[in-house]
Amino acid sequence: MTTFDGTRTIAYIDVGKKEVRFLNRRGIWFHDRYLEMRDLWKDVRAKRVVLDGELVIFIKGKPDFYALETREHVSDRLRYKLLAQSMPATYVVFDILHLNGKDLINKPLLERKRILERVVRESPRAVFSAYVIGKGKRFFRAAQRRKLEGVMAKRLQSTYQVGKRSKDWLKVKALKTLDVIIGGFTTGTGWRKPYFGALLVGVYYKNRLRYIGRIGTGLDEKGYAKLSLQLKKIEVEKNPFDVFEEEPSVMEKVHWVKPRLVAEVKFMNLSKDLKMRAPSFQRLRVDKKPKECVLEESDLRYLKV
Repeated sequence: MTTFDGTRTIAYIDVGKKEVRFLNRRGIWFHDRYLEMRDLWKDVRAKRVVLDGELVIFIKGKPDFYALETREHVSDRLRYKLLAQSMPATYVVFDILHLNGKDLINKPLLERKRILERVVRESPRAVFSAYVIGKGKRFFRAAQRRKLEGVMAKRLQSTYQVGKRSKDWLKVKALKTLDVIIGGFTTGTGWRKPYFGALLVGVYYKNRLRYIGRIGTGLDEKGYAKLSLQLKKIEVEKNPFDVFEEEPSVMEKVHWVKPRLVAEVKFMNLSKDLKMRAPSFQRLRVDKKPKECVLEESDLRYLKV
């Protein structure tokens, strides 16, 4: 199954009430932001369903997470309406959890897929995430050529395990990216002096919040200014990392923050001591909780040197 670097979204749809509600992984309802999805119920052949998928904004046929980030950070209702027209989202559906009063999470994946294809009709609002059976390597290479985020490898008989990381589902990324927790920042110099110099980030590894490096690229001045305001609101005196090593020259400039913000980072690879090489900030992940930023041993096979 392809992944699109969108916002993971559980959709609660009541056809009788003509109601569509979206819940993200932080447990926040956010359907009001996507006015173009109000008629998603028209694409459902059932009374009530709960679907799992991603909200994606396609620009010239390719997922554009910068456009998605713009949508995620708008707070004015008039802009909701304007962006729904200029940057419409698509709901990429990949699973069905509930149908007409019955939970489906304990049914095998392939059976859920077949139910999903009977219940949901593709439209400009909703499409299925493509999948193959038994041709995973070829499928992954195709995702790489299209510069997609990657693929999800899933066992055909796997159940849907709510809120758990399962060995039955494995995310294989085409690009080296990681979702990390911001735990601090350094004092800026030059034009960055009013903002910050670099972000100090980490992930949970073996149940400890481990520091994995500094990020000082990927943002323009507007991005620095906006993120700086968020960081200063959560600044604290205590180091939030369980494992932290840095040079004395860096320590002189460090400011700590509460480990609340999650960022997506692109990088070359991880060094042997688990530090990112050439990291670049991509976006804040407002849809993801810090506790979900976990580095598993299986991840190291493709992230390390």
